Amino acid sequence: MALTEKQRLDKLKKAETGKDYHDLYVEVFGTEYPETVTRDPNDDIENLIQAIYTNIPVEEVVLPRGAKIWYKDTTNMEV
Repeated sequence: MALTEKQRLDKLKKAETGKDYHDLYVEVFGTEYPETVTRDPNDDIENLIQAIYTNIPVEEVVLPRGAKIWYKDTTNMEV
């Protein structure tokens, strides 16, 4: 049975941890939160909350075979 908007928002207000949000995502959409290209876990949580709030699931990102993911650390760059 799908949750009503009121039920979704009530459960969203009660969620406190990342696990709570992930569990609620599974309850709302019937599937695990998909892989995304987001590197920041806070962005993932924000996307997850937005998906539950709007009742629109997050689209899974499928990387092309052989894709290389890298991160450039800019914290110690000279100005």
